Amino acid sequence: MKKRETNEQMERQQPCYYPREGASTIVVFIHGIVEGSDQFLGLMKRSFELGFAASSLLLPGHGGTGEEFARSSRQQWLEYVNAEIARYKKNYNSIILVGHSMGSLLSFLTYMESPEQIIGIVAIDTPLYVRVKGRALRNNLKVGFCKEIPESDPAHALLEASSVAPCSILTYLSWVPRMIDLFCLMKKTREVLPQVSIPTLVFHADDDELVSASSVKCFERTIPEKYLQLVHLKESTHFFYGNADWDLLYYTFSHFLQSC
Repeated sequence: MKKRETNEQMERQQPCYYPREGASTIVVFIHGIVEGSDQFLGLMKRSFELGFAASSLLLPGHGGTGEEFARSSRQQWLEYVNAEIARYKKNYNSIILVGHSMGSLLSFLTYMESPEQIIGIVAIDTPLYVRVKGRALRNNLKVGFCKEIPESDPAHALLEASSVAPCSILTYLSWVPRMIDLFCLMKKTREVLPQVSIPTLVFHADDDELVSASSVKCFERTIPEKYLQLVHLKESTHFFYGNADWDLLYYTFSHFLQSC
């Protein structure tokens, strides 16, 4: 895919909301640090098919330029998610939160801030601890500086998931505070996990190039066993999922929604 086409696609991303007549529960999706609302379109469709309303948020500073992202902050992200959840609580009896990467951290922190009506959390590739592999660095360099990335390239999955347009080296350097924000959210989430008291479905990609396996151990150590369901995706990375893993994710996700 050519970079110009990708930039236009990123800038078109908007929050998504699929209301469903008669639904008493809404599934709210929260993306990661450079991703966007379009990341969850497949799971949103599945939620709707199962009888739920669905919403995919777009965090402040996303769906636009690198400069806009640099000007955002973890406080803005948290305030936005809390405000959106509070709004949906007025229209629905219950809420299930679904997050990918940093979106999982925001899901747990939002739940702890105001747990009322939140009946379940789905956490996908959650960075409680990170271990950055060389593959992750190569993928990010390609997304940032290559004019075209073929679909067969592992970096293409990252490009497809992103909602922040590639930018100059100086602008990338201005992202450092946002990376620090991510680590602050990681630390805060680790601290609150022992207080989780609702069904929690955790997916972990065994070949994740960013999330350390220590994150899985942290979940097992902190969330009470009666609330935790852990699923390993053996053929997947942080942004790419093998066909068998997609099937497993969809099946387990669907069953979890129906059991909440």
